[in-house]
Amino acid sequence: MESAFRKMASRVTVLQFTEADAVSSLRDNMQHLRRAIDRADYSAVVIDISVFTKRHLLMMLRWLDDYDLWSRLYVVYSEPSDYLVSQYIPLSFGLASLQQIPGFSASPDLSRPVHLMMFLGYEGDRALAVYEQIQPMKTTLAVPDPPYQPSWTGRTEQFNRDLLFLVGEQAVRKIDALDPDATRETLIDILGRSRKDDFARIICPLGTKPQTLGVYNYIRKADDPPAIVYAGPLRHNHAFYSKGIGKTWMLKTGTDE
Repeated sequence: MESAFRKMASRVTVLQFTEADAVSSLRDNMQHLRRAIDRADYSAVVIDISVFTKRHLLMMLRWLDDYDLWSRLYVVYSEPSDYLVSQYIPLSFGLASLQQIPGFSASPDLSRPVHLMMFLGYEGDRALAVYEQIQPMKTTLAVPDPPYQPSWTGRTEQFNRDLLFLVGEQAVRKIDALDPDATRETLIDILGRSRKDDFARIICPLGTKPQTLGVYNYIRKADDPPAIVYAGPLRHNHAFYSKGIGKTWMLKTGTDE
């Protein structure tokens, strides 16, 4: 990629990022990011989120928003052509840690019963471990439907069948895998925007990147925003992962809504 951009006479800045220490990596890169954005004056800022982790994506969106770049921000996402899934073996195993994502609301008042809103993907065991760790009084599970491709319909439910059995079908909400606005509107419907809830709300985004963008779009306007947690896996299943490049989408075009 660096070579291709240089051949087009583009000015390239390469920043190092460590997934295991996302907070320090973002902090170390802030000065470089500011310089790169300031050089662009008032040009559009385009961010490709295809390979971001959910934690890094949310922290980056918060930083860009706090730096007053929201009106200039365009988000691009390329979906995978497929996942190397076999017999519904999950893409990650276990739960190493459950941490709040820095820059967002702290732990809610746990004197209230907990409402867990979890966006599901192909993680399976990790999602179940989050549910068992938090032990919510109320649970809502978001399933990507329609998924990226029609042939993937039902995959998420298969990967999370144990959790769905525990929680029940009445807790499931279907949200378009590619539409951040659908995620935002569903969160407004479930969690509200301006009222203080009887429940302490927690969101765990294990779904798609566009859904995670929708989570941020909701959070930034909520008067009583829920906490957002990142579920770190014990290990990834490197034998079964995404492959190829599918369609590319422009997900957001510099608006507050």
